[in-house]
Amino acid sequence: MRQMSVDPVRTLHPSLGLVSEASVYVPNEMGLWRTVGQLSNGAPGTRIASAVGAFDVSRRASLTRGAGEAVERFALVPVPADSEHLLARNGSADPQIDFVSAGLGHVSALACDVPWYRAVDLLTGKPTQVPAPVVDYTPGRGESNSWDAFFDPSPNGAASGPSEAFAQTSAIAEVMERDAFLAAWRHKIPLQKFDAKSMPVAVRQGAEARGLSLLLVAARAAGVEPTLAFIPNNGSPLLTAVCIITEEKGPVCYGAVGLKAASDPVSALKGALQEGLQIRELFLTRAHSADPASASPVSAPSVATVTDDDSRAHFWTTAPAIAELRRWVGSFQPSNFPSKQPEPDLDALVKHLAGRNVRSHWVNLTHRLPAAIRELGWVAGKAVCPGAVPLTMDETKELFVMPGSSSTPHPLI
Repeated sequence: MRQMSVDPVRTLHPSLGLVSEASVYVPNEMGLWRTVGQLSNGAPGTRIASAVGAFDVSRRASLTRGAGEAVERFALVPVPADSEHLLARNGSADPQIDFVSAGLGHVSALACDVPWYRAVDLLTGKPTQVPAPVVDYTPGRGESNSWDAFFDPSPNGAASGPSEAFAQTSAIAEVMERDAFLAAWRHKIPLQKFDAKSMPVAVRQGAEARGLSLLLVAARAAGVEPTLAFIPNNGSPLLTAVCIITEEKGPVCYGAVGLKAASDPVSALKGALQEGLQIRELFLTRAHSADPASASPVSAPSVATVTDDDSRAHFWTTAPAIAELRRWVGSFQPSNFPSKQPEPDLDALVKHLAGRNVRSHWVNLTHRLPAAIRELGWVAGKAVCPGAVPLTMDETKELFVMPGSSSTPHPLI
């Protein structure tokens, strides 16, 4: 497993300019440490969109993952230095990606003077260009440019790490993880349900599997019944695990989903479970702070109301949405426990996507980080992979359409 080597404690100190505040909370009833922070460059009044964090069974892992998320999300906000480090020159001969066919932008954007960022094709190493609105993600700042209405920015593919190769590998893995889930969700593909009894004895006795088992026991002791499953692999070098938690008890109603892609099935399951429990806590926090009159199950709002993470979270507290998620879970099938695969490097991931006619483009955004964060050794950027299923944020824009697929907003928050 690739290890981080950047100091997460110093990274999350507000004096370094990355976050305005950060806290580490002692383990909750399931034994998960919780690192939570607020980005210092977030738009006013967007605490959910500006919030970053991570839950993990160890304090160090929670801090490390929380710091990494803060770095990658901070780097998605434009800065004046972009004109020097990022903007492609007018008349550049470097090829531009086809964002329209990939569902990353509307054809009407071609009539606008959209800025393009310098990128590199990770398969060939050659320079390319991607539209700035596909890279930048600034929730809460409104649409100030003529082309903003024709794009649906998201944080999908953003990554950070102690080296560019580390960040690039993490970014491509995230794109593959989201692509696998979103394709399965849209077509309601039955997933392969996890059953601990299917784990080989040798695997079950490993430290990672024991950690997964303890977390499951703690969750069930707290009244939480997660459903764990794998997305059918289809030759991918990564296994994508899914955790689904639903609840409808009085004012507490939600459908929470966590994901994790890894070459080790136990690591994938544990990561998905941790993320699912993290999203569950987000819903609990929302329920406890909500007006009691609005906290009970209601009819699902229309797709037209799901335009960001906050409205998506609201959608996934409604009875019809939760019922649809439960129906999908009911279609999951038992299966054999998947084998651990060799851990793929960046080249293997990029070549796998290329075999699906999905090209991987990398935009380095390290210059956007505060100087003190760069001095700690952080690198940040974003992978843009035309052809992979994009992470929709605003359902009203309908940029990516899969014929015959469900139009219900996805549950990823």
